[in-house]
Amino acid sequence: MTPEMSLDGMRIPALIWPEMINMKKITTFLYTVVILWLAISVGSLSAHSRIFMTARVGSLAVLPCEWRDVPSQSPHIEWRTISETVFERKGEELYEGEGYEDRVDVPEDKLLEGNCSLVLKNVKPADAGVYESYLLVKRTKRSLKSKRVFIQSVELSVDEESPEDLISLIEKSVAKGDAGRNCLHRWVIVYSLFSCLLFHVF
Repeated sequence: MTPEMSLDGMRIPALIWPEMINMKKITTFLYTVVILWLAISVGSLSAHSRIFMTARVGSLAVLPCEWRDVPSQSPHIEWRTISETVFERKGEELYEGEGYEDRVDVPEDKLLEGNCSLVLKNVKPADAGVYESYLLVKRTKRSLKSKRVFIQSVELSVDEESPEDLISLIEKSVAKGDAGRNCLHRWVIVYSLFSCLLFHVF
């Protein structure tokens, strides 16, 4: 007769017992691997999270970027899109990409404090897209080549209706009505603008 062993009240043949122990070890190992993989995946997703923001045409946008440890006295920062470099700064030396001249900056004093946010003036519809910031670090003291260290990704959407366009539209709408209706329209417009202002403030 085959000797038996008991597991939670169940009688299991002794020959099968070692195989069951091995299966339990394998299952535990697989669970551990899956949990570690999930933890690493979630960590990498949060590290490369993208910030979404919207700016109006003609306004000033600040694309956020910061790091905790400033690597040197004159850090080398680069902002770029998928296809081109938008801005670079190392100390007082800077580069502005084509189409961004006199519209982009990462202030040097802010950069030294760890704030690498890109200031984008006079936003245009063509500015919409994904921007990424990098810290350029030399691999070794003798090496001339630098490696890019990813910092932040920002997706900028551009609202093409500027405040001037909205005012022009309101004036045209008012001009079409008669005097009595114009008065009513003005109050409706004033109330609407006031409501929008309160909504954005609070």
